[in-house]
Amino acid sequence: MALLDRHRSSAIGAFSAVLVALAVFLLTGPSHQIDAPRAGLAWWLLIPVFTAAELVVVHVQARRESLSVSFAEVPLVLGLVYLNPLGLVGARVLGSALGLLRRRQSGLKLFFNLSMFAFEAALAATLYGLALGGADPSSPRGLLAALATVVVTDLASAAALTTVIWLKVGEYDEGVLGEAVTSGLVAALTNTSVGLLVVVLVDTRPVALTLLLAVVVTVAFAYRGYAALSRGHARLESLYRFTRRVQREVSVDAVAEIVLRQARDALSSETAELFMLTGEHAARRLCLIDEDVQSRPGGPARWMAPALAGQAVRRHESTDASGPRDALAAPLEVDGTVLAILVVEDRPHHLGPFGEDDLRLFESLANHAAVSLQNSRLVDRLRKEAETQEHVSLHDALTGLPNRRHALRALTAELTASANTAVLVLDLDGFTEVNEALGYATGDLMLRETGRRLTALATVPGHVARLGNDEFVVVLRDVVDADDAARRAQDVLAAVGAPFTRSELNIDMHACAGLAVAPTHGVDAAMLMQRADAALYAAKRERVLLRVWDPRTEGDSGRRLTLLGHLRESIESGQLEVHYQPKIKPGTGEAVGAEALVRWAHPDHGRVGPDEFIPLAEHSGLIHPLTDQVLDAALAQAALWRAILPTFTIAVNLSARSLTNPDLPRQILTALSRARLPRHALTLEITETAIMTDLDRALTVLHELNALGVGLSIDDFGTGLSSLAYLKTLPVNEVKVDKSFVLGAATQSADEAIVRATIELGHTLGLRVVAEGVEEAEMLGLLAAWGCDVAQGYFISRPIPPEAFTAWLTERVRTFPSVPPVRDPIQSIPHAGVPQPQPEPTARTVARTPLPAD
Repeated sequence: MALLDRHRSSAIGAFSAVLVALAVFLLTGPSHQIDAPRAGLAWWLLIPVFTAAELVVVHVQARRESLSVSFAEVPLVLGLVYLNPLGLVGARVLGSALGLLRRRQSGLKLFFNLSMFAFEAALAATLYGLALGGADPSSPRGLLAALATVVVTDLASAAALTTVIWLKVGEYDEGVLGEAVTSGLVAALTNTSVGLLVVVLVDTRPVALTLLLAVVVTVAFAYRGYAALSRGHARLESLYRFTRRVQREVSVDAVAEIVLRQARDALSSETAELFMLTGEHAARRLCLIDEDVQSRPGGPARWMAPALAGQAVRRHESTDASGPRDALAAPLEVDGTVLAILVVEDRPHHLGPFGEDDLRLFESLANHAAVSLQNSRLVDRLRKEAETQEHVSLHDALTGLPNRRHALRALTAELTASANTAVLVLDLDGFTEVNEALGYATGDLMLRETGRRLTALATVPGHVARLGNDEFVVVLRDVVDADDAARRAQDVLAAVGAPFTRSELNIDMHACAGLAVAPTHGVDAAMLMQRADAALYAAKRERVLLRVWDPRTEGDSGRRLTLLGHLRESIESGQLEVHYQPKIKPGTGEAVGAEALVRWAHPDHGRVGPDEFIPLAEHSGLIHPLTDQVLDAALAQAALWRAILPTFTIAVNLSARSLTNPDLPRQILTALSRARLPRHALTLEITETAIMTDLDRALTVLHELNALGVGLSIDDFGTGLSSLAYLKTLPVNEVKVDKSFVLGAATQSADEAIVRATIELGHTLGLRVVAEGVEEAEMLGLLAAWGCDVAQGYFISRPIPPEAFTAWLTERVRTFPSVPPVRDPIQSIPHAGVPQPQPEPTARTVARTPLPAD
């Protein structure tokens, strides 16, 4: 802004220099040969007259600048008649300079005024000499020549004044030129008439000049009155202009700037300040210095105390050199609350101090400004609230990351800019277990830490978002192809997978992800996001870290979404069924118990297999209510069936998520108490994969369950090798040989070796061995010969509903009465290394019970 002011000052200086050059041109050119019509008057005699004319000035206000209308035309006319052009210019410049210096003008303003006066005098002398053409100044031609000369000269002066105001303010205002021309013409006609009258009286009756002086004084006072009316009109015009401008603005800062500029211009002050208040304290102090609005420290001064109380105040001449010479302060008040204080300080000396009229105008400006300021504050508040709501609607409250809606916008913008974009959707493994084991506060910290790590990898804001629960999305820019996107996705997974420390406890953070790449997998943001999510589901189902979307699995996505919605409804309404697959002793055919298996008959999709809906339940968190339902149903049925077979046991499968739930032992104990079953009547089956997902936490829960006295069984044993090294330390009672080995053991030597080795290993470690997948009589006989403790499979019975199982159990107990067992299936686990006598297969061991329709 200071640089701008220097440029404006330079422009005004250059313009003044041009006026001087024009005056010199006129004096050395057209007016060089012009002589005074009537010689005999010394040029210096007009100097005091020009000085007096400048001291008796009527000021016409034009915005912040003022137009000074003097009686200089009277001595100008005398100079035109009695002096040559050079003498007229000299008397005009010297006399006016004395008057302006007396009015404390200096610097650039003084230079401009003297330049303009020189130009006026030179132009007037030239025009008058040409218009007079040697005629008598007192003749009609002389009178018209003088009038025309003064009018044209004043028009030129008005144009020069308007140009300078435009250069100073930086804005052209037609009202300024109109005011200058109107005031100048009135003054020119009046003063020229008086000057011509002086010329006539000097030639005819010099004594009459005394009467003329009285007329001049009267005219001067009349003109002062006119000027006062003009100022009043100008003030009303400035108030109207202020109201119109301030009503168009809705921003607090814009309103504040307009208020400062209009108040300074309307009151012709040097500076203006606005104290924005919070209570009785100034929150902001805005100062208008030259044309620059600046924020400065400090609050209202002591003399402004009445304004703080809601009363406008005028400060008179100050004896304090550090304070303003004179000032006005007015409150911007709405409904009894002072919002701000508006202050104007220091007027130019020639305008005099502020008066009561100024104070009333200032109050009016403050009243209008208060309403506009209040409205702008309300608009700003609404805008900020809207921005806040927009931010909330686009961001996650916990992590501060963009949400799905924001991510779709960012992805759409990125796809518009570049088609080589990939979408990575991540899911934190074990997040539910962290919540359950360490509390939701730790889970929240884990989510925030994940967001921080992902944000550190992103190069563009909005390219990392939280989709919900423990799912995040990352937009990858400028990928070359799917392989490049996969490599970058692996880097993201590696960064997320670093351990997370909480209360000196290191928590492993693992994530799996799905990837979709544009344009290969689509160019629509929603489609890419959906396909990346489908790939994530495939990764979780297949238990891999990363899966790229495969169009061959596209048809499964809609079905999964449909099934997931219906699964939730079915669990809540208890529509899922529990079927039971019998277990028997291979050597005797006696019933031992059953395995509870959940079944789902979907009204539209028919029977949905556990392999399809159990992963859905685990992925969505529905596995916990599902496990609770199956456990309660199975224990309730087992309590009824123990009336038929007192040694009856029931087996229930546990998922990996359930196994890492620290509240699981308490829930199991509560469920057993509800069913009034002994603890050893329940066996919990856990897969190897579930144990190895989080071995440390799984071992903790398993030891607690073992301490309760419930049976623990490793399901699908042999399908993985990860838990073999830990088998001797696992607190389990039983291993189940996977059916993939049992099915081929009768014909495949490798499968036979695995089954027999598993049986021998289990017995050596003191474990009961169960073989599943028995579908032939020969296999049942072999299992008896190899010493297997328990068998189940389609040859014995398919999983059947409770009513059918009751009938099967009743018939089985009648057909195969209990005999002294070789080993008690519950309590008498053989000791490691002690050979046990094995019964020979009999006809009863291969007898198959007819199956009900399933």
